[in-house]
Amino acid sequence: MLGHILVLGIYVTAPHHGGMRTAPLVLPVLAAVSLAACGGSETAGDRGDAPPRTTSAATDASPISGSDGGATAEGRLGDTTRNIGITVDGSEFVGRLDDNATARGLAALLPQTVTMSDHDGAEKTGGLSRPLSTEGAPDGHDPRAGDIGYYAPGGDLVLYYDDAAPYFDGIVRIGRFSGDLGALRRAPDVRVRVERQRGGR
Repeated sequence: MLGHILVLGIYVTAPHHGGMRTAPLVLPVLAAVSLAACGGSETAGDRGDAPPRTTSAATDASPISGSDGGATAEGRLGDTTRNIGITVDGSEFVGRLDDNATARGLAALLPQTVTMSDHDGAEKTGGLSRPLSTEGAPDGHDPRAGDIGYYAPGGDLVLYYDDAAPYFDGIVRIGRFSGDLGALRRAPDVRVRVERQRGGR
């Protein structure tokens, strides 16, 4: 960068040993500094501006996965986690879940307390806290006494205590249970407790 200095010559008159004398007085004055020698007007590169930042929304590449409540890494129920206990009006039953998507969904919800009502003198049904998957399930099921079922259209858990229950679309068998089925028949509308039982039969 080059600068320019402007020198001004100013003459002044002053007394000198009884007479007047004219003498030059030199005053250096700093002039404006020119930027022309530096390459002209600024550009973005001259300012050293960083390139604009790009931003992107953070995304979670991991799929959301639900707990299968004792399922193995392959998503299947382990042998002991398929055992459940069912308490109905003081009567104890033991059950074993099938290994299908619907049964795994139930295992993930346990323990559950379900208010159940009697239907047709053959079954007790009651709504679960959320719907279960029916992936891979057949269209319906012809139940037997001792079957544990899931009624997909209503989101209901079903305990069958009589063979009289007919084939029905939307029913998925999710396991079997055993005990005094007569006690289940005699029980009125009841609250049923279903929970895992690792040491069951």
